[in-house]
Amino acid sequence: MLVEEAEFGSETYGEMLVLRKRILRDPLGLEWTAEEEAWESRERHFAMKVDNGIVACVVIRPLGNGAVKLRQMAVEPEQQGAGVGRRLLGGVEKILITDEVDRIELNARDAAVGFYERLGFRKVGEEFMEVTIPHWKMVKALR
Repeated sequence: MLVEEAEFGSETYGEMLVLRKRILRDPLGLEWTAEEEAWESRERHFAMKVDNGIVACVVIRPLGNGAVKLRQMAVEPEQQGAGVGRRLLGGVEKILITDEVDRIELNARDAAVGFYERLGFRKVGEEFMEVTIPHWKMVKALR
């Protein structure tokens, strides 16, 4: 499995939207907002594929000054715990480093904090509510 960057509007991008909706939004009863949809064309979209389609994806939003925000990471349930998410983020980080990004920020669901901590992210600040569930701001320096 290799990390692939998908162009906004491409077939791969469409498959990523389906995965993100099914894994991240449907369980919470959330729909896309107009603001979220407006950002999509300005973000970078990364996926990991196997023969039968996408098994994981993540969105990277530029923040400026060498920083990006990692958003909407989704991994197929049967692939969770198998290292797919770790490999996806490792590949994305290598790409970001070559693009001179030096800091990744994210808002982690409480249940995902341990995953991100094992990858070198650290909590910043206090727990907060986002999309009806507890989250933590986390950061990682790439350089």
